[in-house]
Amino acid sequence: MAESTRDRILDAAVAVLLRDGSKGLTTKAIATQARLTEPALYIYFRSKAALCIAVATERIPRQEDLATRIRALAGTGSVLGNLRGQAADVLRYFLAAMPLEIMFWANPRLRAARKDAAPVPDLLSRAVAGYLKEEQRLGRVRPDSPAEGIGNALVGALFHRAFIVTFTETTLSCEDANPFLDEVTAVAASALQLQPA
Repeated sequence: MAESTRDRILDAAVAVLLRDGSKGLTTKAIATQARLTEPALYIYFRSKAALCIAVATERIPRQEDLATRIRALAGTGSVLGNLRGQAADVLRYFLAAMPLEIMFWANPRLRAARKDAAPVPDLLSRAVAGYLKEEQRLGRVRPDSPAEGIGNALVGALFHRAFIVTFTETTLSCEDANPFLDEVTAVAASALQLQPA
């Protein structure tokens, strides 16, 4: 099936965002990437704000879906393996979403236009904590482990790394992320008093 022009515009906006950051996300750059004229964008999106909201809701992974997947892992695999996978997924989410979110944070008009679709600030840390609490209930994690503290620390470290990558306009490959993901998982293992596999 041929890609629609609207999809081509959204994909172009994501490509520009990943390549040039939120500062470089102009309608001219998007049109050039999509091989269209700038006025052609406005046939599909009434404003740049509408285009940015469509990118945020249609091209960035849904935070709610990730939170559901995190919680659903309780009782499966190993706790540390699950935490390592969750850390990788959360970091990928933040790296994809952060450039666009910074643009929304910096622009009150964009924020107001997207009021109902804005991400919940602590949803992912609550999901990790909820996962750990369920593992406690199942007896796979010590009942005195600080589930909420670990959720906040793990997700906070991942958010921080994604923010630094976005702020410095650099990239983070999977290979470069692995040692960091191993470290945050080791910190969680220590707090949970679990032995690494």
